[in-house]
Amino acid sequence: MIAAAVLFSLAFACGTDNPQENIEDGPYKWEKEKDVEPVVIDPNKTYYPKAAGSFRIMSYNVGALHKYIPLLTDNVNMVASMINETNPDIVGLNELDSCNQRCNQYQLKLLAQAGGKWDYYFGKTLDYRGGAYGNGIMAPAGTKVYSVQRIRFQNTTQYENRGMIVIETDKYVLGATHLDHSSEEYIQSQIAEINAWFLSKYRDSDIPVFFCGDMNAKPGSEAIQAIQSCWDVISNSGEKTTTNNTIDWIFHLKRSAPVKVVEAHTLTRFYNGDAKTASDHLPIYADVTF
Repeated sequence: MIAAAVLFSLAFACGTDNPQENIEDGPYKWEKEKDVEPVVIDPNKTYYPKAAGSFRIMSYNVGALHKYIPLLTDNVNMVASMINETNPDIVGLNELDSCNQRCNQYQLKLLAQAGGKWDYYFGKTLDYRGGAYGNGIMAPAGTKVYSVQRIRFQNTTQYENRGMIVIETDKYVLGATHLDHSSEEYIQSQIAEINAWFLSKYRDSDIPVFFCGDMNAKPGSEAIQAIQSCWDVISNSGEKTTTNNTIDWIFHLKRSAPVKVVEAHTLTRFYNGDAKTASDHLPIYADVTF
């Protein structure tokens, strides 16, 4: 068991456990965003059809939606279009700004609004420029979510704080994180907390438990080996998720209900967007059956 002092739920600017509630009395005053019109997608046009009966987990480091396309609305709409075209059943997201001075908007809310069919859960990792920065999860509207937990990892270094957000539904559990790779000791400590936390809560779970995100770790690295002590890789580790490396991953907890991997890919082609201009990472998915 991990000491309660190490793991705790996080309060964060512009979001609460209620996915539709916003808080505007934080340290940085922000202009309330206008409603975003949902994007319209032809469901029959996709390069990655999903097999009947499979469950699709998607993970995407969206790069704070600003690295290559300066107009936020354009990139939000394009990323939402690409997500909807992929037709995932759950989405883990990394590098999201929330109401800070770099981006004076609640990015996860805008992305969910543009998608038109999502509930959303934000997990702050950092206090950043008067607001927040962190990870998120989008689940189809109406998903029965029993708990949302926001956990900050212990940090005794000079490097950035890191954490994860985890949702538990009636059918599965999903966690999303973005690990810091500044030192091997630090990344190993983050992984040790992840493994211990999930095993303390979901060992021998009768529903499958998944974990995803930007691990900042390549195939065969010490970090991935440490993760694999408790998790099976279900994403495609042979396909690069950045220009040079495979560092984005999806895992299944070994000590939870079993799943069968149907298909897994890095997404490179879209009818409704250009993944190479949306972020410096490519989205990934894994299709499984329970």
